[in-house]
Amino acid sequence: MPLDNRITDLVDEIEHRIGSEQRGLPEELGKKYWITKVIQKETLRTFSRFFPNRMRYELNENNRKGNYWLIDEDICSSVEIIGAGDIDWRSWSRNYPGLNYQGVNNFDLSTAGYDFETVCDVQMLADHLSSFSLGIYVTYEAPNRIYLNASINVAFMPSFQRVPIFLYVTHAKNLSTIRPSMLNTFTDLAEADVCNFILNKIDMYNNMETAFNTIDLKLDTIAEKARRRDEIIEQLKNDHVNASNQYMPVMLTVN
Repeated sequence: MPLDNRITDLVDEIEHRIGSEQRGLPEELGKKYWITKVIQKETLRTFSRFFPNRMRYELNENNRKGNYWLIDEDICSSVEIIGAGDIDWRSWSRNYPGLNYQGVNNFDLSTAGYDFETVCDVQMLADHLSSFSLGIYVTYEAPNRIYLNASINVAFMPSFQRVPIFLYVTHAKNLSTIRPSMLNTFTDLAEADVCNFILNKIDMYNNMETAFNTIDLKLDTIAEKARRRDEIIEQLKNDHVNASNQYMPVMLTVN
């Protein structure tokens, strides 16, 4: 399926689910407005806060400002930054100079030439660093500031010339960055948002009494689907991992 057709197929599916074509909705509530007024403004942002799009970004001397780095303005203007992930350790250790910090590294057993005892020593040192949070951690400060933090001596930080990290940003407006396995959940959320959009516009006219009869817009199905939004958000919260590294996991090690 072409990536550009994803959002078109999405609104078609929602139209079939709620039967909006048969309802004869006003043009301003039709599906061509769902994309710009609802899905791209509300659904994408909500979904991205829980399951953001991950992109690589390089911290270097060009964007360094003292003890922090600034994310380029062209990136800030093109995407909404949600938070920062970890250092891309594999890429850093393989392609970048300046990585010489005790125990904080990524190694390939087949190419590093380590014997079994050395591997065990490195593993124990990594366990020690993890247990006492002695590693290097990425901290994001809105709107576009990045810090590299370590709880021990930070004198080594200036020697890092280039540091690849992961940024968490909103998904593309054509939905091309959303994994196929997550599209069902995204569709459910988009459907609930669209139903709320329709309901908020026309619910005031439902059961309105006129000189001739009482208007019944048959909104029960749309209202039921709109109420599912809270359930979907709760499901997303349960699967959510903080994107800004605000909470560090606790690792227990036994030697």
